[in-house]
Amino acid sequence: MTEQQSFVITGANSFLGRTFAEYLSKNDNYKVFLTSRSEYDFSNLTKNKNVSCLQGIDLTVETDVEKLCDAVNEFMPEKFHIINCLGYFPGYESIENISISEAKKVFDGNILALYSIANKFIPMMSKRNGGHFIAFSTHTSYQHYPKMVAFTAAKSAVESLIKGIANEYLDKRINANTIALATLLTEVEQKMKPNGDFKNWLDTNEVCQFVEHLILQPNNELLSGNVIHIYKHSDSYFKQSYFDRINQ
Repeated sequence: MTEQQSFVITGANSFLGRTFAEYLSKNDNYKVFLTSRSEYDFSNLTKNKNVSCLQGIDLTVETDVEKLCDAVNEFMPEKFHIINCLGYFPGYESIENISISEAKKVFDGNILALYSIANKFIPMMSKRNGGHFIAFSTHTSYQHYPKMVAFTAAKSAVESLIKGIANEYLDKRINANTIALATLLTEVEQKMKPNGDFKNWLDTNEVCQFVEHLILQPNNELLSGNVIHIYKHSDSYFKQSYFDRINQ
């Protein structure tokens, strides 16, 4: 039987966040706290006494993050793990087509919100014998593809922040990892790439299983700070050009 574990899922109304919410809530030994900026109906999950939800929280606003900290503190006074599913992708556009206001949304949604969470929650985790801090990036942070400049820059910053947390707080038993994802199998991605290689895209449940295993495995501090890439082999990825793939 899995021992009691507690999780905070930020960006819980995103496709990946909702999958994590449903996946973790099925385990009776898990306590799960969900938070998001926009409203989403989690009533089917919050019927479970081990699941709580606070919506309408903007993680780039300090008072909102403090409100979230208070709610989490009340619901789960024990050690907990953070899985940040918040992010924003503006689509495949050249840099001159991404306005400054749109770029701000990219950076707010991907790095500023993550920094805000770390700023307020890391001290709480330090006092509770640690925990695991998970964020998501993209494999494109290493290829630096065109038409993804703002998004790639924001996700590269995510990876840097997570590495810094891992180095600074390992003595507090806080582990931190970035999971770099290939294309997720979602309706949004399918609409953007209707002729894509769907069978080789990552199912979000597979991502949940991997992250759960990472958090629970013994000696996971040996991996702390690493960027972990998860993807499936795809003929289109390895044999076609980037421009061919995004235009499929």
